[in-house]
Amino acid sequence: MIEKVRDFITEEQMIHRGDRIVAGISGGADSVCLFHVLRMLQPELGFSFSVLHVNHGIRGLEAERDAGFVEDLCRVYGILCRVCTIDVPALAKAGGLSEEEAGRNARRQLIFEEMNATGACRAAFAHQKNDVAETVLLNEARGTGLEGLASLRPVRDGIIRPLLCVTRGEIEAWLLEHQYSYCTDSTNLLKNYRRNRVRLDVLPVLAEEVNEKTAEHLADLAFDAGDAAEFLLAEADKRIRLY
Repeated sequence: MIEKVRDFITEEQMIHRGDRIVAGISGGADSVCLFHVLRMLQPELGFSFSVLHVNHGIRGLEAERDAGFVEDLCRVYGILCRVCTIDVPALAKAGGLSEEEAGRNARRQLIFEEMNATGACRAAFAHQKNDVAETVLLNEARGTGLEGLASLRPVRDGIIRPLLCVTRGEIEAWLLEHQYSYCTDSTNLLKNYRRNRVRLDVLPVLAEEVNEKTAEHLADLAFDAGDAAEFLLAEADKRIRLY
């Protein structure tokens, strides 16, 4: 795991020596994996990082448990941690958005604010290959082009995603092997969210009945689409400059 992620970080030029990074850590399996990977690679790659945890104000005591877990995790390893609490249901209602979209927007705003406050040049998110596959399916179902297929990019707008080279299964196996504990968000099991239905129903059926590596293949498609989109934009920019 560590070697695979380190090689991916190097290949995508995500982190440079001396960088300061803010990592979004929810306490779930993916983000706890990200935390430990960054912690282990920190001396070798020569960067520093702090943690931002966002309590969405949705899950009551369970959310408070997650915040406490992340604070304790950071305290054990001497990593600076900031916990923010927001009222996602109120934000969703005020903006006419779904709670999922309102929460995503609020998280991005808060992490950019934390970057400015700490002088960080990068924000690290814990998305992995299954997240990419889910996003590709959702975007394609709605109707999309190359940009939508490209989905989550390894590096974009100051955001890095070091775990895009691994699957959810690899992450869970690695955490189990090293006996790293994490929290489980009960809302991830609710099928009233579109993404959850794709994760719990659609992808498992495709993996079982079509190809067990469906998620990986969809993620690879997304990466190829992203490279193609970047190439086409660069070529279009060259043509525009000629005229």
